[in-house]
This record gives sequence, C-alpha cells and structure tokens, in this order.
Amino acid sequence: MELQFQSRWFERCIREYLGIADRMLTVEDVSVIKYLYVSTTNGYFLGFGMGELPKVFEFSDAGDEWFCRCLSDTARYHNVEEFIDIKDGENSKELSIKKELLAVENTNNQEENLSPLEQKKKLLAWKREREKIAQGMQDFENSVKIFEAVESDFEGLVEDEKTYDYGILVQDDFCHLTNLEVVRLMSCETEIHSLAFLSALSKLRVLEVGEVRLNTLEGLEKLAGLEKLCIWAN
Repeated sequence: MELQFQSRWFERCIREYLGIADRMLTVEDVSVIKYLYVSTTNGYFLGFGMGELPKVFEFSDAGDEWFCRCLSDTARYHNVEEFIDIKDGENSKELSIKKELLAVENTNNQEENLSPLEQKKKLLAWKREREKIAQGMQDFENSVKIFEAVESDFEGLVEDEKTYDYGILVQDDFCHLTNLEVVRLMSCETEIHSLAFLSALSKLRVLEVGEVRLNTLEGLEKLAGLEKLCIWAN
C-alpha cells in the first residue's frame, strides 16, 4: 500500500534513509524502520534505525536523565495514573514519572552491602555485562542515520509567534512506521504536542519523552506496557 506523508521533511529524510527517490513509498518500504529519533529544540533533527535491536538500550548520547528519570516495566501498573504525574501549564501539559517510583527504581540499582570479595565479583560481572551492552548498542547505532533540516525544508512554512512551531513535522506521519520499537523524543519543545501517534505503535518497547509540551493527553494510555520509559524536562 502506498503512503502519503504530510511533512515534506519527514518524507525526504525517510526517502534518503531508505534510498528510494523515484516512486511512492509503501508500507513494506518503511516496515524495516524500528527506531525513530526526533529533536526540535536546538535545531531540527530526525533519525532512523533498522536491524536487530539490543535487549538493553543505553544510548551513547544519553545524558544523566537516562539513568535517573527512567522507569522499567510499566506493564506492572494497572493504569498510567499510578506512575505518571501531569502538570497543567498555562498553555500545555507536562508529564513526569512519579518521584517516589523513581526513588525506588534508583535505590534498586544501587550497590547493596557486600563483602569486599563479593563486591569484586559483582564488579567484574557488571563490567562484562556493560561490555556486552556497549557492543550491542554500537552495532545498532551504526545502523542509525541522523538528518538535519535544511533551508529548503522550511519553504512556505511560517513560524507561529506563540508556539514557535513551523509545522515542519506532523505527528500523524509517525503512525506509518508501525514496526517502531524505540521512539526518542529527545528535547522537543516545539512541533511535538501530542502522543496520540503511540496508539498506532503496537510493537513499541522503549520511549523517551524529553521536554515535550502536550496540548492533549491522547495516547497517554500507551505509556503502560513498555520495557522502559524515560520522561524528563529541564
């Protein structure tokens, strides 16, 4: 089935990533994409990845938030209200993971009281595990390509004086990438104001929501059932 994208920039980047220029894109074409990276705060960037995904995601470009603002296995909760706080701003809503749950998660990750010999054994096992994770991530990240918006991508677009959006991205386009397993909204103060597209991503495992200001809570229920959820704001 042929696909129609609303964002010129999004379609251009996908075409370049897949190496398809002279025909319509199809569902089969984009089915290989399993990773989506979006950043709009300090420049406009899109990234795509394919291939085998590692069991553990610890990105080489992740900051401290990936280790202190993440919650594992959100399927253990009955509803999102159990692990998500919603703050109403003047014109938007901001999400955060409940502080008490983050405290428990971080405590569980800390070193327990062990003898010097036990600590040494655990450290060696930890180092071996980190090496495996690093290698798996390196292999995956080698398949990722990042694209930056250029002047022609903004042709005909006008910046909104209140939101500073150009309309260069349309979240509905993300719904076409139904095999996505990892989505990183890495610092998206503009353009991304809804998570409704998550409803189309039945295979999603890992989600990062960084500095996203929501106009709607559509799609919020999809935060449950993830292997890892990271939400942060400066």
